[in-house]
Amino acid sequence: MTVTFYEHQKENFTFKLAHPRSFDTSTCGTGKTLSALEAWRLRTGNGKLLIIAPKSTLEAVWFNDARKLMPNCQVGWFDRTKQAKDKSYINRLFDANNIVIANIEAVNLILKLNLSAFTDFILDEFTSIKNRTAERSKNVQKLSLRFENIALLSGTPTPNGVLDIWHPAFLLDGGQRLGHNFFNFRNAVCQPVVKTAGFKQFTEWKEIPGAVEEVASILRDVTIRHVLEEVVDMPERLIVDRIITMPDNLRKQYNKMKADCILQLETPQRMAAKMHYAMLKDPLLMRETFDLDTDDIVAVNKAVLAQKLLQIASGSAYLEGGGAKILDTSKYELIVDTVIERPASLVFFLWQHQRDALADILRQKKVSFEVIDGSVSQANRAKIIADYQAGKYQTLLLQPAAAAHGITLTRSVASIWCSPTYNLEHYLQANHRDYRIGQTKRSEVIRVQYADTIEGQVYDRLQEKNVNLNNLLDILKS
Repeated sequence: MTVTFYEHQKENFTFKLAHPRSFDTSTCGTGKTLSALEAWRLRTGNGKLLIIAPKSTLEAVWFNDARKLMPNCQVGWFDRTKQAKDKSYINRLFDANNIVIANIEAVNLILKLNLSAFTDFILDEFTSIKNRTAERSKNVQKLSLRFENIALLSGTPTPNGVLDIWHPAFLLDGGQRLGHNFFNFRNAVCQPVVKTAGFKQFTEWKEIPGAVEEVASILRDVTIRHVLEEVVDMPERLIVDRIITMPDNLRKQYNKMKADCILQLETPQRMAAKMHYAMLKDPLLMRETFDLDTDDIVAVNKAVLAQKLLQIASGSAYLEGGGAKILDTSKYELIVDTVIERPASLVFFLWQHQRDALADILRQKKVSFEVIDGSVSQANRAKIIADYQAGKYQTLLLQPAAAAHGITLTRSVASIWCSPTYNLEHYLQANHRDYRIGQTKRSEVIRVQYADTIEGQVYDRLQEKNVNLNNLLDILKS
């Protein structure tokens, strides 16, 4: 099969050939995978290629694209979480193949191997190493020292702010551009803001004006970026906020949780909760402890409270004593009606109880569907994707963490969100499963939400993060 490259992809791999170490921050759907593989194909003499990528993309994206571009090249892949329990198997895999693809969980094992034949290293979704103190980040840093050529790929390089880019940049150039010390970098681009929680004080680091522009200018010489809409004639894409009124019974429970940090579900078996407060070691958080034999839902800290409010707004929630309870099906009914109105769609869910409630209604209404979450194997995932693209299912229920990267689902004309996620990377990546090269139809992102709830606040927060991210990326692109 002959691969035809778009002009922007040719520009991309030409840049990589001229820059042995580079960032590729092109947006989702622009074909970064094929561009990176072509750069290696054109550059390589006898050097082999190691690719570290998200689990969901190992076979479905990288392996398949490598075989498509280089059908005679020996390519191997493995998922460290489920395969390759012995070192001898790994040794054979690395000896027999010119390209080896693995997930980040395999890095600690790969560090023990002889990699002298490998000259090129690609790290897909390099935000996985943004936390410099995480064990995986330290391992990838050690691994990178063995390679001459390094390409770091991500369409969302700074999902939480400019500090996210320091460790990937350090991996790329050893501190040449952003310095060798994270704390010095933080002091240069952020200012401390002292806040109070209860009787304790803590410090937040806020970006100083002009910091994003300065960092972008420093990294521009090693960064290539293309925006999908600017390089490919894409059909219209709409963002639709479907805001509905929360039913009275659900509003009552939502307000009670918001005010009291605890929702007591009204069941005949409900027992009175036993409660006391205790400060955690973390001064920001306060824990409430309850009798776990009751149906009480407990807000362990501020973050958990936000999640509980989001769950209640979804129409169902986990119980502190185990299990989950459906509180109201109104939103689920509306989402399924939205699915029925469209020939093909994707529905993103956050929690198992949300998935189960949707699945029950889809079955009742005889809507064909499948599910992709963390429990689905690579083989089943590939079959589900192929079957969906072939028209077997009207919709897919997708968990963003398991299906946000690398999957092409261009038969869909709508990405429907049951609840917002705080993770900007997952949100942006998920919305590009159907909006990418190959999409020929007008499509929508539909965000179903209740009025006057935390859901709107989370979407606003995502927008703020996205604006900050785009400010950096626009400067990198210019």
